[in-house]
Amino acid sequence: MKKLPTFILSSLIAFLVVFSFIPKSASADGMVMWPDPYSNRWDYSDENNQQAFINYDNGLQKMIISIGLEGENSSGAIWLFPIPANPDKVAVDVVKNLPIMRGQEISKKAKSNLDSTARFLYKTQIYTIPFMSLFQTFNIGDGKGLAPPLGMSENIDTFVEPDVVVYEHLEKEGITSEIITAKTALGLYDYLTDKGLKIESGSIPVLDNYIGKEYSFVASWITPSENIASTQKGIFVTFPTEDIYYPMLPTSVYGSKIVPTTIRVIGHVSPKIFKDIKGYTKIEYYIHNSASFIDPLDDSEDFYNKQTQDIKYTKIEINAPSKFLTDDLWISRSAPIKTYYSTFLAKHPVIITILLLVISSLISGILAGWIAFKRLRKNTLKLGLIGLSNCLSLIGLLITTIFINTKETNKEVEQILTEIKQKGYFWKRKLAAILLLINLPFLLFSLFAPGLMLVPVVVLIFSLIIKRIKPEDKSLFDQLELNNYSSWSFQPKDKAKIIFVPLFSISFLIISWLLVELIKFTA
Repeated sequence: MKKLPTFILSSLIAFLVVFSFIPKSASADGMVMWPDPYSNRWDYSDENNQQAFINYDNGLQKMIISIGLEGENSSGAIWLFPIPANPDKVAVDVVKNLPIMRGQEISKKAKSNLDSTARFLYKTQIYTIPFMSLFQTFNIGDGKGLAPPLGMSENIDTFVEPDVVVYEHLEKEGITSEIITAKTALGLYDYLTDKGLKIESGSIPVLDNYIGKEYSFVASWITPSENIASTQKGIFVTFPTEDIYYPMLPTSVYGSKIVPTTIRVIGHVSPKIFKDIKGYTKIEYYIHNSASFIDPLDDSEDFYNKQTQDIKYTKIEINAPSKFLTDDLWISRSAPIKTYYSTFLAKHPVIITILLLVISSLISGILAGWIAFKRLRKNTLKLGLIGLSNCLSLIGLLITTIFINTKETNKEVEQILTEIKQKGYFWKRKLAAILLLINLPFLLFSLFAPGLMLVPVVVLIFSLIIKRIKPEDKSLFDQLELNNYSSWSFQPKDKAKIIFVPLFSISFLIISWLLVELIKFTA
């Protein structure tokens, strides 16, 4: 260290000291200028990111903007951005922290819900559960300054520029902000020069685009201090406007440098993305359950309009070379039609699951029934109702298939059936069959969890008891068998039922998968 030249060592220490007090992220659009430590001039300070939070309601826009800065400076920085409103209608404030807006992107959330729906639908077939468990589990449904503040003097409140009018002056949280208007570009340059910027007229041509129009400027001075370094701050601007506005044009001064920009707008809106930045822009739509500020002491009600629950917002990310930012960003309040669709999918997974279960079961029942049951091909309603029994899982479908009549009845057997019914076998055997089918998966699962075996075993014993046939009634059941009737369902036996169940299950898996993928594609 001793061999290092003195000026190098001094520069290194100065850099470390200043860097420790620079806000790592203060984040929005505009332009920032720093004094050059090696000359008598000012230049554009590098921005490493821009952020904005916008809430538009009844013609009034509330915007919190902040920038991340790079570079070394011991005297502060000046930051300017335009506002499309007269100065007497613009209000400015400083917030200690930025809003917290995370939540879930609705398209991703919708697709995640659909994946969960698909897993649920597949598991209704029961036999698929062991296979699916191998891959995934079921789950239906972030001080003291180093120098006096730039532009501050004892007579700041009384100073008046010839072509620039200061409408409001605010000092808060180590940041000084002013709302100004400029009649001429020269007057604006004079204003900046008076604040300590040694900058020549015409060196900031981008600002000429706003001179002579109904625009105001917000000029802010950031003083590197312990207070500023400790937290992330932003400028809170309120102004009337017909459409949502975000100033991007001033950032074009950074040329080919990419300044990542993130804009969050309350509500689902439609940004008017111009051609130059279309390929560099990403738009996502979110739902945030509970919005807030980092510091609960901050007055977030003014920004959120007291609505901090279940907030919809649009996230706009722009990563274009700065010279492509040839215009400001205007945003329409209307939401794209697709967002309503995705929002419904994201917010109502249970409804979507039920609808897909019903539709897939109906289609599968009709399709499989049409193939398996020739007699019922013209009875689409009955086939659909059989399919709907799958809403109680494959076991429900099995029970329905067993007891449904799919063949012509034999009138000669009616007397036998009447006698069997009078003896109480109808309800006993049907109940036993239902209990056995329902109990089977629980009995199998209990083999892996012996502590849960008691109930399935009791149900099994009870089913076997009530299904018993008294010796004196055995001849009645023998007659049923001779007439090709089931002694369980008391319906004509139909081998097509054996074909129907696996055919239905395969159809259901395919159809439900296709429906889910189709909806995911459109989400």
